[in-house]
Amino acid sequence: MAVHLSLAGNAVGDGFLIAPLGSTYPAELLLWTDAGTLAVTLQASPNVAGLVFSQTSLTLSTTPSSVMVHATLQSGARGDTVIEVLDGAAVVASFAVTSLNSPVVHFRGRFEARFATDNAAYNRNPVYTATNDAVVPPGWTWALEGEPDFVPPVGNVPENLETPVGRVVRFNGPVALRSHAQPVTTAVDAVVGTTAAGPERFTRGDPLIGEPVDLGPDTYLAGNNPQHPADPQPEEIWGAALEPMALFELHLGSRLSGRSSLGPFVAKATTINQHTRTPDDRPIANGLVGASLDLAGIGLPDLATWSATRIDQLLADYTALPAVDTVQRRNLRRRIGHLLSSVTAAKRSAVQTAHPGEFTVRAGTLPGGWSGKEVYDGKVNADLTFTPNGSAVVQYLSGHSSLNFQWTPFAFHSDELQGHHWGLLGAGSLLHGAYTGDPHTTTVDGTRYDFQSVGEFTLLRGDGLEVQVRQTPVNAANPVTDGHSGLTVCVSIITAVALRVGRHTVSYQPTREGRRLQLFVDGKPRDLPSHGLDLERHRLTVFDADGEEGLRVDYTTGAVVTVTPAFWGSYSVWYLNVAVSGTAAHEGVMGYLPEKSWLPRLHDGTDVGPMPSDLHDRYKLLYRTFADSWRVGDQSSMFVYEPGTSTDTFTDRDWPGERPPCDTIRPELAPPGLHQLDGMDLEKAEMVCRVVTEPDLHANCVFDVATTGDEEFARGYVTAQELRIYGTKVEIAGFEAPVFGDRMPRDVPPEEARPPAGALAVTARVSALAAGRPVPTGSVTLVVDEVPLRRPLELDDGGRVRTVLRLKPGRHVIRAVFSGGGKFEYHSSTSPNLRHTVKERAGERPPGKEERPGKERPAAAPADEP
Repeated sequence: MAVHLSLAGNAVGDGFLIAPLGSTYPAELLLWTDAGTLAVTLQASPNVAGLVFSQTSLTLSTTPSSVMVHATLQSGARGDTVIEVLDGAAVVASFAVTSLNSPVVHFRGRFEARFATDNAAYNRNPVYTATNDAVVPPGWTWALEGEPDFVPPVGNVPENLETPVGRVVRFNGPVALRSHAQPVTTAVDAVVGTTAAGPERFTRGDPLIGEPVDLGPDTYLAGNNPQHPADPQPEEIWGAALEPMALFELHLGSRLSGRSSLGPFVAKATTINQHTRTPDDRPIANGLVGASLDLAGIGLPDLATWSATRIDQLLADYTALPAVDTVQRRNLRRRIGHLLSSVTAAKRSAVQTAHPGEFTVRAGTLPGGWSGKEVYDGKVNADLTFTPNGSAVVQYLSGHSSLNFQWTPFAFHSDELQGHHWGLLGAGSLLHGAYTGDPHTTTVDGTRYDFQSVGEFTLLRGDGLEVQVRQTPVNAANPVTDGHSGLTVCVSIITAVALRVGRHTVSYQPTREGRRLQLFVDGKPRDLPSHGLDLERHRLTVFDADGEEGLRVDYTTGAVVTVTPAFWGSYSVWYLNVAVSGTAAHEGVMGYLPEKSWLPRLHDGTDVGPMPSDLHDRYKLLYRTFADSWRVGDQSSMFVYEPGTSTDTFTDRDWPGERPPCDTIRPELAPPGLHQLDGMDLEKAEMVCRVVTEPDLHANCVFDVATTGDEEFARGYVTAQELRIYGTKVEIAGFEAPVFGDRMPRDVPPEEARPPAGALAVTARVSALAAGRPVPTGSVTLVVDEVPLRRPLELDDGGRVRTVLRLKPGRHVIRAVFSGGGKFEYHSSTSPNLRHTVKERAGERPPGKEERPGKERPAAAPADEP
């Protein structure tokens, strides 16, 4: 008798579950026999993911039995947890499981896009008829005789963004599928999530996989350019490869749907590439970039080879028809004529020689449309509906009010008006947290509570990031009550911070005498890097913090960690504030709170549940169970210790006591200026902190000033507020440069159509660290191999810059530096590093010295820079 298992429809034995965030995400486990009945028990061994079953004892038969199972922890690696079915002590069946954080939905397939192209008016119908055999140029796309129009004859000018105008992009159900074109279908093909070891991809294991993916019935690419002089002005006008997806909707089968937030009409655009609505979260393209890897990934050849194959197919059809003038024969003749522009000269000559006078060479497809790709980024954050119906992935996404959408079309050809594409959909709610003063926690989901334990703790981990803190006791006579827990306990301060940055560790901690803070990298002391420090692709920089030197780490994931020091004069001790922005990390003291829980999960994934009604029980749970769960051990600590010391040296498990007094500080933990702090009246503390207007920072300021009686704490909160309001981050990406930078066909033989040597398309985007803040203005300077580009690049109204660099062969490190200032007086910031290698190309001149690294010129120049 054999026992069979299936997890969420996957019977292969390599399944996945979703690690908990706000809640757990159960999946259905089915078990059955191939004959007869069998009493079994369930267990997970090993159980790294902390699986929990709805039942563990059951009797199996040939009819599947259902058990719900969920994970409580992220996996360390793929397949590190195994579900076992036991008959007594014997394992009769097993199933490997991986618990993933931050699942992202992947989809791919083919799409249809029927629209006029440059230099034809955007709302033109270039449709062949029995009497019109010359519909292009201008433009390079066309409809065949008998096919529907691209746009309706009237109402085809989008004078507002709510108007359907034709030009529909379809992911399924094409309206005019031409002969030899593959079907237009798009479906979810994978779910990708992260283990502690990195990302893992699963192509089965959730019912969402295989569901069709569709846009809205009227979604179109809203370039709206060039215009016909007689037409009214559309609301928006965009340059080639920079347009948004208008009337955007997204549907994943019947399980998920939504659209992008779009503000009300105010006025039409007065310039090209101008957003007319606020907000405008529609997906928008970031320029045309090379797609060689995408083409190779699905086995597509170069444009000339593909076009030659299609000509052979169409010629076979053409020669099989009677030699009379019919619609079918006319359309084949037109298609072959267009394709002749995209093949080699030898192929073109051979076809015309074999069929003299039959095929006129017509406008070819845009080479860059085949060899290039556009990347559209936007949000699905309006009218969201979720129907999980057994999908743990959809259940996870339903906990977010905003989803990130990315669409990448490539290999588009005018012979089909179709292309290939892939895309992503993931949780768009990047998390932010803060840890300030007498440690006040703002968790990554926005919950505020105080955590006054003494020792070293994991503040936050996950998403390739880990932050540890060291906390030191403070003798306060009249501590203020924590509004979240209701506890009135003695307080502590943060005196050291350690970070994991890729394979490196960074700590900022007091020297032995405590007079200054010392930076350590990988356990060795370093001077503070005034010009920054590269840690693999991550970037560590120093910033001014009211006269002190703060640390900032920009991770390649987009997360930013800042450590802001302040010297507490009356106590003669340094204390630190920590802020984390734009992360998916959610475990630790600053972690995400499960539904109906009053604290983040414990280290082992346990949900502590609702807050106890008894204050004593709250104290024990917070300052014994929870604190001990997140304490750092000698093996996991990232701090640097003097000989004879360890994490135990800085630990007092009895602090804080359940109630004051607070005069029991152990001598070895006492700050240099230890004395009793008498506190301050709350009303006076409110006055001192009135300049701190951010609600959570203001409340924390009042707490600290009232508890310590020291107005110095208010200065730290003013700095923290400024960093929050005016902080920025820079993201950078590089792609193979496109064959051509616009959508105009060029008179270049297809076999010679390739990017110039060393060409790299670079995009950078500057955004505010705080959600809801305006898009920064100003400029970005690219730095290549430590040499800045001569000319700063102005940000567009989306906070982006784009350029093409030409680099000499070799390895290069590129970053983008935001100058700060602008309309909203934002702080400057620097991107993580972009690493790029240029290979030698036989027979082609490398960039001239004005385009490549050198002392007399910038490290690289935009391709259009003189």
